[in-house]
Amino acid sequence: MSKAKKSSFWVILLLSFPTFCLGSGDWSNWLGPNHDGSMDKEINTVKNNQELEVLWKVSVGNGWSSPVVSEGLVYLHDRIEENENVTAWDIMSGERKWRFTYLSDYRDSFGMKDGPRSTPAVSQKILVTHGPQGLLHGLDSVSGKLIWVRDLKKEFGSPQGFFGRCSSPLILKDKVILDVGGDRAGIVAFSLLTGKTLWEGKAYTNDYASVVPINDGDNILVVGFMKEGLVVIDFHSGKEVYFDEFRSPINASVNAASPLVLEGGLFLSSCYDVGAGLWSFSQNRSSAYPNFESRWKKGGILDCHYSTPVSHKGYLFGFHGRQERGTILRCVRIKDGYIMWSSKRLTTGNLIRLGSKIVSLTEDGELLIFKADHNAFTILFQQQILGTGRAHFAYSNGVLFARDSRRLLCLELSEK
Repeated sequence: MSKAKKSSFWVILLLSFPTFCLGSGDWSNWLGPNHDGSMDKEINTVKNNQELEVLWKVSVGNGWSSPVVSEGLVYLHDRIEENENVTAWDIMSGERKWRFTYLSDYRDSFGMKDGPRSTPAVSQKILVTHGPQGLLHGLDSVSGKLIWVRDLKKEFGSPQGFFGRCSSPLILKDKVILDVGGDRAGIVAFSLLTGKTLWEGKAYTNDYASVVPINDGDNILVVGFMKEGLVVIDFHSGKEVYFDEFRSPINASVNAASPLVLEGGLFLSSCYDVGAGLWSFSQNRSSAYPNFESRWKKGGILDCHYSTPVSHKGYLFGFHGRQERGTILRCVRIKDGYIMWSSKRLTTGNLIRLGSKIVSLTEDGELLIFKADHNAFTILFQQQILGTGRAHFAYSNGVLFARDSRRLLCLELSEK
């Protein structure tokens, strides 16, 4: 793309979105601003005989951490040789603004890449990262300077698990909330400003899903998908509000898809003979907390290996099946788990819903856009944009940020 053409694109983009660099449409944490991989803004789909334009690209190291976008900068946590890096680039030009680097002693027990698995979160100009060795860092998001650091392995006994520590930090108001796991605590809250421990939840085994919030009137609750099952806790105190066992009968298993908060319900899904489940929650006159109730639990409906599904108007869209055996895309009715349609076998990937369309980036680096339609699977657009990778991607104001093990791309997603 020529410099003149690139400049004209950004002028058009800034005229269309005057607060683009001031936080409008930011994707500043795992699964985006709504913590569910969805935004209700429609995109003007590029015609299938055209190609998305790469606005800029930069070289990156290995890992499965997703990029995040906040206030004119895009951030990524990766690893190059023995160093883990947290880097910030200018969202418009791809110019590197800062890099924070530290030595990593993490070694994967199964011979997989040693890069970070967790996606950073940024709020109040503080960027929080969680490394596979259990280091939790709080950095100044403008300068990259270290503000605080916690060693979760040393301080809490957070276990490495099969593939290193993976839970992405959740920032709510003044708290950083994380699935730490171990004999001491399951979900733990830290001060965003200082890193100080604020509360420790009941002990559970950590897993690969990340915690998500429920805003229920005056209550703020946090939902975790731990090794043992569904855990709901009070945001302010860490008090356990609800627990329901939902786990694999075998130890060699992981829960990796994050809980999905729906209107009046919670959806969880995993492979390894766990299956999918729906829980409702409603006002409880005898308690300050809502009443939770299991509605259905079914195997073979939408068993998500690691990719979190997305929802639209009473239906779920997600990858069903084990990644190494091949997966299929499915649409499932939320209220009863009825399968509406299934695609042919596809390479698994990650999903974002933008209005009435769903964007998927597969492990093979192919971008798909299809309708969020419960009647049929209709592909609107597809293009090879990257090499092999498993990381999720980010979206902000018509622009998509995606990476593999070698590069980070900024692409124009919508028609001008």
